[in-house]
Amino acid sequence: MRALLVRGEEMLLIHHRFQNPAMFDTWTFPGGRLDPGETDPLAALHREIQEELSIEIEVLGQLGVFFSRSGADYTIFAARPLGDVGPLQSDEIHDIAWLTPAEIYQLHAKDKLQFGFEMEAVSAYLKQFR
Repeated sequence: MRALLVRGEEMLLIHHRFQNPAMFDTWTFPGGRLDPGETDPLAALHREIQEELSIEIEVLGQLGVFFSRSGADYTIFAARPLGDVGPLQSDEIHDIAWLTPAEIYQLHAKDKLQFGFEMEAVSAYLKQFR
């Protein structure tokens, strides 16, 4: 599960630290997977966001289940940060950027989004919450 974090007109994307050079310049939403023994996706999402970005979030709702280029599925939630981001989990997160939907689309057009579903999730957010 991942969170589309929204602040005003902007949305947060993260740039992971990767071992694979093909992934060095790609961006996505923060989040992750359930840890062993975890069963509550929302609790896991809160944990992941706290670990990666050092913030609490308010979940606004589920945007849907989206499929990545690798075939894995991700549940994406719309959320609002409750405070400022940081410090970042520096061994996992290289950088963050607050971008408008148009700027995210520019990354999409340049094939710079990690999973391939990010623009679809942005569109779902705009339809459901605007």
